[in-house]
Amino acid sequence: MLRIAIVEDEKEYQASLVEYLSRYEKDHNDNFIVRTFYDGIDILDDYTSDYDIIFLDIHMKHQDGMTTAKKIRELDPDVIIVFITALAQYAIEGYKVNALDFILKPVVYEQLVVTMDRVLKTSDKFRKDKTLIVLDDGAKRKVSVIDIYYIEVVAHDVFVHCSFGTLEHKRSTLTAMAEELSDYNFVKAGQSQLVNLKYVDQINGDIVRVHGEDIYLSRSQKKNFLAAFAQYVGAEI
Repeated sequence: MLRIAIVEDEKEYQASLVEYLSRYEKDHNDNFIVRTFYDGIDILDDYTSDYDIIFLDIHMKHQDGMTTAKKIRELDPDVIIVFITALAQYAIEGYKVNALDFILKPVVYEQLVVTMDRVLKTSDKFRKDKTLIVLDDGAKRKVSVIDIYYIEVVAHDVFVHCSFGTLEHKRSTLTAMAEELSDYNFVKAGQSQLVNLKYVDQINGDIVRVHGEDIYLSRSQKKNFLAAFAQYVGAEI
């Protein structure tokens, strides 16, 4: 269940966001709790870190959105902030408070979908858990993809390196797993390795350090891997 706040002083836009979030909730089988505020002062009054996402208008009568965002960040470094603005250039200021995205007025449903999809895709907090069935000393075991560092193929056998050790995964190929796990920030480093970008410590030339282990970054995969990592890091910051 996501807890969402809308801080918007124009009733028309506030109502549109509420309607679109309700529509997105139904279309994607999610569950939201939505609260509305008409000014930055209102949400900051007795603020508690209960919200997962805050849609924040930049221009408001009493306290503007940027000032509100800075004060929210002092209290809550983790909440996702999405700015609402009529002028795109103001959204650039959002990077100073680690805003994830901005939505231009007048708000349209398709733009909200793009933003919400990005929120749910880039944040481990909201991503629906996915598991793989692996072998642990001959016994089947479920492993969450969040706990997997990287996956590799050795002599046609697939091995999963995770927080529980190195386990074997049957009945799959690396190509099939790369497609299956693409929404979970897994990217090929070579023909034999599939890396969880969450655990990339360093990239130095053709070497990727993943949770303390060095993996060779092949020439054929290097451009795509670096682009994916840059996008991931940009979303996380």
